[in-house]
Amino acid sequence: MAGPRLVLITGINGYLAAHTAATFLKAGFAVRGTVRARTPNVDSLICTLAKYHDGSRLELVEVPDISADGAFDRAVQGCYCFPSPPSDRQAVNH
Repeated sequence: MAGPRLVLITGINGYLAAHTAATFLKAGFAVRGTVRARTPNVDSLICTLAKYHDGSRLELVEVPDISADGAFDRAVQGCYCFPSPPSDRQAVNH
């Protein structure tokens, strides 16, 4: 039997992304989250999200430079979907 479907949440330590991750974990999905670096705030988030899974459905991938070619190649492998929460920033035309 296959495991839970894997969802990629970019910038998982952001406010909307963290809540999105919690929602998917509560629904039984596995979540892979990207962060630029492992920090104490990220460790705190992992502890917070632990109440929504058994320890095997959350993983992190560090993507230090999101503009680098192939930066997300490893992160997207095997993922079922990539939800894109709305942003509070408006597009800027240059």
